[in-house]
Amino acid sequence: MGRYFAALLSLGMFLAWCSPASHVCAQNTLGGMRASIEPDNQQEKRSRKKADSRRNLWDDDSREDSSFLGGLITSFLFGDDDDDDEEEIEYAGFHKTVADPPEPEKKKGLVGSVIWGVIIMPLAAPKWLLNDEGHYANFSDYPFADDAGNMVITRYRKRSRKLMRTRLLTEYGDNFGRQQKISTRVLLDTRSRVGVDASFDYLREQTGGGEHDQMWLGDVNAVLRFAQSEQAEFRAGVGVAWQADSLGSASGANFTYGGNVFLSKPHMVDFDLDMGRIGEAGLTRFKTGYSLYLNRLRARLGYEYLRVGSFKTNYMSGGVGIDF
Repeated sequence: MGRYFAALLSLGMFLAWCSPASHVCAQNTLGGMRASIEPDNQQEKRSRKKADSRRNLWDDDSREDSSFLGGLITSFLFGDDDDDDEEEIEYAGFHKTVADPPEPEKKKGLVGSVIWGVIIMPLAAPKWLLNDEGHYANFSDYPFADDAGNMVITRYRKRSRKLMRTRLLTEYGDNFGRQQKISTRVLLDTRSRVGVDASFDYLREQTGGGEHDQMWLGDVNAVLRFAQSEQAEFRAGVGVAWQADSLGSASGANFTYGGNVFLSKPHMVDFDLDMGRIGEAGLTRFKTGYSLYLNRLRARLGYEYLRVGSFKTNYMSGGVGIDF
């Protein structure tokens, strides 16, 4: 089963790499990413801020005065047309007839329920599918050390089991163009389901003439393992995404969602989705991969789609990791 999945994953990564997102253009360079994150330099931002402040200082009052005078003249000539929610009274002879109140909005509650259901579906569905009843997770010495994939679920804590799990992974990625990257990822998971997920990517690009461009890209997130079983786990969290190079740095908020599925020994698949912002640019990153375990060690073949502002590309990667 693991071999068939690995072949399917390789085919998917090849098709994704051949997609238009991998074509080289001005926006798909590290310089294009930098321009998306910081579209204006700091001096231009300060000048623009001062100009806006002066404009607001002189223009806002005049707009308010003209609006006030216009409203006063309109009220004097045509009367007050206030649309208050007070009841309207119609006179019919000597009797007063109160107008019917407006009909309440229909289906408002149903629409809100549907929207709320769509929002919580990624969190509620895995918990239901894994039949997670909130029991204790007792980590094995390393994945597939027991009959279970990563942990043994019990109604009570086992003191002989580990309190936490740490995963380290280092990979080399290439878009088969001008760009390469070296990635390091650290995932710290605990029995209490709270953990830390961090990644650090070194991006490099050949610019021609023996020159190259480079930068660092990464994120640090606090995550919660919201659904778990002996063969699968899902987590979500929030944190900070950042970018840094010799010209400066930027950061922003990040949301992460991912999971691991332990197939028959020694096969595992994983995925991660990051969505957020870095500076003025939106961030979208999707990663998935297949791992083959040898006790604590594992070899991983993966695919990554990265988009930061106008920059977007696909990477195929391979690396090694260790769990302890």
